[in-house]
Amino acid sequence: MKNLNEKIQNKDFLTKYLSNAPIALALVRAMECRLMDSIPFCNPILDLGCGDGLFSSILFKDKIHIDSAVDIDETEVDLSYKRGVYRDIKVADASDLPYDDQSFKYVLANDLFAHLSKPRITLNETWRVLKPEGFLCFSVPTLIPGFHFKVFSDFINGMASQNLIKLFNHNISSYFRLNSMLKYQQWSKLLRDCGFKIVYHKKYASLSAVCIQIITSFYLCRGAAYKKALGRYIPFPQIHEKIITPVTSWFLKSFYDNDSYDGENYLILAKKVE
Repeated sequence: MKNLNEKIQNKDFLTKYLSNAPIALALVRAMECRLMDSIPFCNPILDLGCGDGLFSSILFKDKIHIDSAVDIDETEVDLSYKRGVYRDIKVADASDLPYDDQSFKYVLANDLFAHLSKPRITLNETWRVLKPEGFLCFSVPTLIPGFHFKVFSDFINGMASQNLIKLFNHNISSYFRLNSMLKYQQWSKLLRDCGFKIVYHKKYASLSAVCIQIITSFYLCRGAAYKKALGRYIPFPQIHEKIITPVTSWFLKSFYDNDSYDGENYLILAKKVE
């Protein structure tokens, strides 16, 4: 495996993501694409919790096709078919994967495990479907929701009504659905207990970037409504790409490019061990 600690080439995943998703999703997801672009993925690959397939369609564009993907949401699976990045997609729970033992060389689980109330079960399933010395690549946030609630409630307390604050906190809680906010040491122990060895990890997303993500989450409800009605976050994609995307990309570029700060989220690459 190549040296993953070498400086990462700054491909412009940010502009690609901003053309397809709101800032609250695009900024951090673009960072994750940039980091995972250095991972030497090879087939067969399973995308665990693929959602609508947007992340993998941007990360793997013009590179490789992913062999398999699963998500528990049938609507998201229907949308992911249109991306053309997967050879096969199934509606399934990540804790009970419909695959034989030792089926995959890589399992990708971007922003999945923090949403699970019992990530150990899914880690055990991941270990089962990985080939000997296969790899699990995943990302997780590390800030606890209580931090979000306190900091941003205090921040907007002097400028907004209590109803707006309640709406903001509800938006974060309902949209991000964070159930397993563990520290790196806890993830490390859990992975060891499930038969994995961490071979690479990287913190990313500065506190400023996370703040932007949380503040702009006000607009996620609107984006979710567009997605439910139109099958996409952006109602007028051509206009958005020509006018909105260049402006937001310019504004957010410094946050995207900055890798001098250790960050508040983790990218972890773990190897299956017997």
